[in-house]
Amino acid sequence: MESEFVNFVQGKEIECIEYNLLLRGVPITKSLIRDFVDRSTNYEKDVKEEEIDSWLTTIEWRSIKYIETLYEVAGNAITPLKTWEEVPEYFLCIHFSLYGASNDQVGTKLFEKISGHALKNFINGEVYVLGFPDNKNLNEYLDDIAAICQEERGRKANSDYKDDGVDVIGYKDFGDGRSANLYILLQCAAGIHWKKKKPIPEARWTQYIYWVHNNIISSISTVDFVEKAEWGKQSSTYGMLFDRLRIYNCLYDREIERGLREEVINWCGIIIN
Repeated sequence: MESEFVNFVQGKEIECIEYNLLLRGVPITKSLIRDFVDRSTNYEKDVKEEEIDSWLTTIEWRSIKYIETLYEVAGNAITPLKTWEEVPEYFLCIHFSLYGASNDQVGTKLFEKISGHALKNFINGEVYVLGFPDNKNLNEYLDDIAAICQEERGRKANSDYKDDGVDVIGYKDFGDGRSANLYILLQCAAGIHWKKKKPIPEARWTQYIYWVHNNIISSISTVDFVEKAEWGKQSSTYGMLFDRLRIYNCLYDREIERGLREEVINWCGIIIN
C-alpha cells in the first residue's frame, strides 16, 4: 500500500488526501502526507506543517456535514471510515474533481445518472435523464417529458441543440393527472471548469413546454465541494446547487440502485488499475 498515492495537485490538496484515504483504506499520517507532497511531480509549492494541519481540519469539518462521517482526525493521523468500494459514486466525484472529465463519455454519463439518482431521492419524486446518444433528438425527449408531466408541448427546439443545457429533469406531481407540478431542470457538470458553463436558458425551456415558470427550479450538479465564499455567487448564477456534499447526502440516505452501483464500481476499477 505504501506505493499507492496520487500526485498532489496545487489547489486540489484536499481532494488528493481524500482520494488517497478512500483508495488505501488505512490511516494516513501527517508525515506521510508530507512524503506524498515531496514525491509528487509538478508540485512546486513549499508546504508548511500548518498548511497540512489546515487541510486535515477542513476535511474533518466537511466530513461531519455528511450523513455518515467519512474521516476521523486524531493526533497526527486521519483515518478513513469508508473505502472507495463502499462509496464508489463519491469516489467518482473525487476523481473528476481532481482530473476532470474530458473525453470520458462513460464516466460523464455515470455522473448524470448519479446526479439524477440523488435528485430523485431529494424530491422523493421521479427523474427523466436525457441520454445522448440514444437515437433520440431533443424534440423527442421534450415530447416524452411533456406527456409524462401532463404539460402542453410548445415550439420545437433548434436541431443544433443536443440537450440545451439540461441533462436531467426531476419532477414531482400530485398524481391527479393535471399539470402545474414541481419541476427541476438539472445541468450536470462533471468537469473541472463547471463555473464557466452557461446557466440553463429557462426562457427557451418555458417555450418548449408551457409549464408555468414559477414551477421550475434551475439547478446544477458538480463534483466539487462548493465553499461558503463561492456559494452565493454560484447559486445566484445557476440556481439550486448540488455539490459533492449534497450529492453524497441525497444519494446515500437510502439504498443505491443495483445496476448503477455495478456500473460505477466497474468504472472505478478501470480508472484505478
